[in-house]
Amino acid sequence: MRQYIITILCLFCGLSARSQSAPTPEQAGSIYYAYPTPPEVSTPAPAGYEPFYISHYGRHGSRWMTADERYTEVVSVFDSLYRCSGLTPLGIDVRGRLHKVWEDARGCSGSITPLGERQHREIAGRMFRNFPQVFRADARIDARSSTSVRCVLSMSYFTERLKELNPALRVDRRAYHRYMDYIAYTSPEGEKFASEKAPWRSDFREFEKKNVRPERLMASLFTNPSAIADPDAMMRSLYWIAADMQNVELDLSFYDIFEYEELIGVWKTVNARMYVCNAAAPLNGGLMPRQAVPLLRNILESADAAIRKGTPAADLRFGHDTHLIRLLALMQIEGCSNRETDMEKFHLAWQDYRVSPMGANLQLVFYRNKKNDVLVKFLLNENEVTLPIKSGKAPYYSWEEVKTFLGKQAE
Repeated sequence: MRQYIITILCLFCGLSARSQSAPTPEQAGSIYYAYPTPPEVSTPAPAGYEPFYISHYGRHGSRWMTADERYTEVVSVFDSLYRCSGLTPLGIDVRGRLHKVWEDARGCSGSITPLGERQHREIAGRMFRNFPQVFRADARIDARSSTSVRCVLSMSYFTERLKELNPALRVDRRAYHRYMDYIAYTSPEGEKFASEKAPWRSDFREFEKKNVRPERLMASLFTNPSAIADPDAMMRSLYWIAADMQNVELDLSFYDIFEYEELIGVWKTVNARMYVCNAAAPLNGGLMPRQAVPLLRNILESADAAIRKGTPAADLRFGHDTHLIRLLALMQIEGCSNRETDMEKFHLAWQDYRVSPMGANLQLVFYRNKKNDVLVKFLLNENEVTLPIKSGKAPYYSWEEVKTFLGKQAE
């Protein structure tokens, strides 16, 4: 126990260098971290400025894991070993839990959960409450979604809540394939870089071997651990099932089968992969953030159109974690574009659970005064964040200066 406490303290100290605190077990679930409750703190707008337009990109809400096989392959291993007395008492208990998990998930893989529904309804409700001027009278709400069903439903739950709060809103909802060119774009070069055959994967696999240590876990579950053909893969599968419990309506947990440092070890590998494949890791040479150029251009063009019209409006976009992460890195949103070359330190420079939990969202809130001077502030997961632009009114920025800065990123 004493060594366990020392280990946690060491991890805490190492992570604290840049991320302020060590992740909780739930946060160590990476992109499966359920949307955290945002703060109630908001910096008042400068005198005379009132919100009139919001531009938004939101990740779908909490979901079940993406494929039946991610459940059934694990369940089948436990079932096979159970039949030949190959499970320890803990393994037998875990098998029972896994069957409950699969019973809940069967036929729902990849779908948004009831929690995901609530997340989007609550985010919409807070947006309406915090910026009522944007949603007054018959304001125009233009909503566009990825063709993924979980994203379409997230859009539906979000806009339905807005309509409940103001039935007069004019809401246009679409999920056409044509919108995928900016909502969820990846170039052939980007797909090649992120593939399993990419050159950088060789060093990454060594990094995985160093951090994914399944020996203790396998011995605690199976009477003959050597019966597990790929212990690393089994540990990762159990990790994802454990992480997803926070997104479903089950009173179950698997965190008791892991030691904290084991969870952190797996998370560090997942976080590293997300960082390299999506964020500002020097290893990708800027290629992956630039996958969000079409999305950023759409944001800039839509904002200029809304400013010209001058009437209350909102452009809402619903997509996926990777595309939001790339957009945030491209825009150089605070905490989202840190650069680190040492894979051992990726988790100190950038944390996936902070950037894109389930239900993650970026909101650009536009304000203007009677002189039609336009300011904008940025909210990441409903927290005020900054851009690398000087402003005497931060977190409020001159739209003209922001447009110039972001326009360069979109070139």
